[in-house]
Amino acid sequence: MEPKPILIDALARADDLASLWNASAGREFPLDRRLLTQQLTMDTDPRRCLAFAEPDGSLAAAILAKRAARPGASGETPPVGYISFLAVAPARRRRGLGTALADEAGAWLASTGAARIRVGSDHYHLLPGRPVEAGEGYDALGAFLRARGFRDEGAEYDLVSDLSAGGGRPVDGRRSRVDPRYTFRPYRPGEREAVVAFMRGNFPGRWAQEIEEALDAGMRPSDLFLAVDSEDGAVVGFSRVYDGSSPVLGPGVYWRGIMGEAPGGLGPIGVDASRRGAGIGLGLLQRCVDELRSRGVGIMVIDWTDLIDFYGKIGFKVWKRYEAMSAEIGRPLR
Repeated sequence: MEPKPILIDALARADDLASLWNASAGREFPLDRRLLTQQLTMDTDPRRCLAFAEPDGSLAAAILAKRAARPGASGETPPVGYISFLAVAPARRRRGLGTALADEAGAWLASTGAARIRVGSDHYHLLPGRPVEAGEGYDALGAFLRARGFRDEGAEYDLVSDLSAGGGRPVDGRRSRVDPRYTFRPYRPGEREAVVAFMRGNFPGRWAQEIEEALDAGMRPSDLFLAVDSEDGAVVGFSRVYDGSSPVLGPGVYWRGIMGEAPGGLGPIGVDASRRGAGIGLGLLQRCVDELRSRGVGIMVIDWTDLIDFYGKIGFKVWKRYEAMSAEIGRPLR
C-alpha cells in the first residue's frame, strides 16, 4: 500500500472507485459506472481525488473533494468546499487512512480559499449529506466527522412510494383543485429561452444551472414538466422527472439497483413565488406522478427534501435520511 495518499484521475479510475464505494456502502447505495461517470463528466467544479492503493492497484480508500466554482443564488461564488465522498474498504478501516485523506483534502480546499467544508450536497452530488443508516460503518463516519469539527445542521430525506401498489395518490381521495388556466405538460424544445429565463428569474443558482446543463446533455423533453399559464403562455412552474431509461439520470433514480425493475424519480420541483397558494405545486406534482405511472414506474423516489408533510399528501414516506454537516476551515479539525 502507498505510504501517502496519491492523486488519481477520478474519471479514469471510475470502475475502481465504484468497486470501493460498493464494498463500503453498496447494499444501501449501489453505485454503478453509468451514474459515477455521468456525475464526473457533467460537473465542472475543480476537484481532487486522493486515494490509497493496494499493491495490486485496487483502491483501499479514496476521497473526492470539490471546490464550489459556480455562482450561487446571490450571484456570488460561495467560499465552500465539499467532501463528495469518503470511502474506506472495510478491511482497511481504523488504520488512519480516512484521517490522512481528510487532511490532504482539507489542505487542498484551504489552498483554494474555501472557508467551509460541507459533507455531500455538491453539484452533481451522490449524497445530499451524511447518510444516516444502520450499521457500524455509518456510525463510525458520523463519529469521525464530529471529531474533526463537523456539526449537524439538519435532516434531509429521500421519500418513496410504490406506484404499482396504488401509491402516489391523494391520501384523502381528492385531487388538488387548480385554476383551469394552468396546464401541466412536458417541455417543448422551442421553449428553451422561456424556461431558462423562468429558472434564472425564480430559481437562480444551482437549479437554473442544472436545467441548462441537462438540456445541453440531452435531457428528454418528457423528463421536464412545466406549469404554464394558458392566458399568456408564461412558465410558472417546473419539475424534473426520471425513469431508468432517462438519458440524464436524476437523484431519484441514483439507487435504482435497489428500486426494482421499473424505478422512477422526481425533483426538483418549484413554482413562481408570485403564483404560490393556488395549488399549482400539488397539481404539477400529481401530473408528474401520473406521467411516471403511465411509463410503468413501480418504486418512485423524491430526493433531498424536508417537505415530508407536503409529499405525504400523496402517500410518500421516508425512505432514506441524511444529515447536513459542515466545518469551518482554519479551526482545528481534530
